[in-house]
Amino acid sequence: LAGKRRYAFINVWRNIDQDSPVRQIPLACVDSTGVKDGSDLRTFKIHYDDRVGENYFCCPNPNQHKWVYFPAMTHHEVMLLKQWDSHGSHAPPSSVPSLFTIHSAFLDPSSPADAPPRQSIEVRCVVIWEEENLQ
Repeated sequence: LAGKRRYAFINVWRNIDQDSPVRQIPLACVDSTGVKDGSDLRTFKIHYDDRVGENYFCCPNPNQHKWVYFPAMTHHEVMLLKQWDSHGSHAPPSSVPSLFTIHSAFLDPSSPADAPPRQSIEVRCVVIWEEENLQ
């Protein structure tokens, strides 16, 4: 597929507690339009027995990064997180999609002290565009 068709890895994140919304350690994402390629991202290598992969750290940039989160997500809601897009860019202009979604769980100071622990699942999917629909 590389170089021939657009593909992406998308994670589906969901609260699996059918009785309670997420009140503790919710998930947050960064708006990719505020990410600067040269200064905001650091690459690090992950060594496996059979290969070497890589991932990214995001350096804090409070003047540029706009974090958003979805408080109290219920069992009936899901969040789609782009993990990789073959047509993406680290720091896209508005006409280019982002390469991935910077995301993290965080300690929400507004969470009630007695909130139940978060119960969630994340499943990775592969999306492949048809050749004529690469955008």
